[in-house]
Amino acid sequence: MQKSNGSIQHLIYLIKSDLYRYNGEISNLALLRNLLTNKGFKFTFWFRVANHFQGNSLLLFLPKLVYSYYKWTLVTDINYRATVGPGFEFRHVFGTTFSQHSIIGRNVVLCHGVTLGFTRRGEKQGAPTLKDGVYVGPGALLIGKITIGNNVVIGGNAVVTKDIPDNAVVVGNPSKVISDKGASDYVINTDYDTFLKKATA
Repeated sequence: MQKSNGSIQHLIYLIKSDLYRYNGEISNLALLRNLLTNKGFKFTFWFRVANHFQGNSLLLFLPKLVYSYYKWTLVTDINYRATVGPGFEFRHVFGTTFSQHSIIGRNVVLCHGVTLGFTRRGEKQGAPTLKDGVYVGPGALLIGKITIGNNVVIGGNAVVTKDIPDNAVVVGNPSKVISDKGASDYVINTDYDTFLKKATA
């Protein structure tokens, strides 16, 4: 039998880190409340579970079924095999697309209508990599094998086709850097590691 993608402990850590990003707290009540009422967390939860069991066809069946249901109801096309770091916050979900080749770092925020586009030709063949603490606004389009640096803001409806340096604020089509103030005002509740250490001390 093939192994799942990492340990159960790591899966639990990822889910807790995501939950903290939405609430600034981690509790059974917060988990239940968000699974029932928060479509962003609900979708991310089932993404995590399907991603974890992707190497085990028997255990993957139910998570993939539920995940596919939410993909359909939330009108999104996100491959559960994609690499997504801890502390992922997904706002509104609707219309967002990225492939299994996308790489997303820690504490990233994606809004609705975002596309991380995979290209099959040219110098930028591949999919985007988002480093840590990135905020991507509604309707943004990131195309090809590009790297978005740490603490970057991608404004709504921006079209990005080239690498973006750390701390940049990017807007427009074609995109341009308008400041180096970064995403710290947009990416909050990132101290979950400290919270979890205190909770287990």
